[in-house]
Amino acid sequence: MDRIDVLKATSLVGLTSSLWLSGIYFGSSQLTVPLLFGLPVETSSAAFKDLYYSGAKTVVPLALLSTVATGVAGYLDPEKRVGYAIAAVSTIGTLAWTRAAMVGNIDRLLAIADDKKVKEKVRTEEMDQLLKQWQWMNSVRAVLAGV
Repeated sequence: MDRIDVLKATSLVGLTSSLWLSGIYFGSSQLTVPLLFGLPVETSSAAFKDLYYSGAKTVVPLALLSTVATGVAGYLDPEKRVGYAIAAVSTIGTLAWTRAAMVGNIDRLLAIADDKKVKEKVRTEEMDQLLKQWQWMNSVRAVLAGV
């Protein structure tokens, strides 16, 4: 395999994996989470917990794969290196955004799902507010991955 073939392959893998990642983020924000609004706290918290943990199994490897593939493509194509670097940084930035901005909200949502005493004290309105906060923050991840 020569350099051009590797460049084409890594560009394709980087692009498709980041678009797939963006779609996962977008779909969970705009298609799945809205279905949880207004449901009993026990139901919405359990559904969120399942969504979160099943998503983590997919999005972390996809973000890493996309970042590495795009980074390799940038290394192989010096003329487009800045564009590839922006793509790689914005894709790995989805994981950084999760850690920096979303972790408090996620921890609260998971605590509600895991602790019966906490769950009993939470009203549907508070749960909906936490889910809406997660929804817009997750939409930021969709945009970052789409870049």
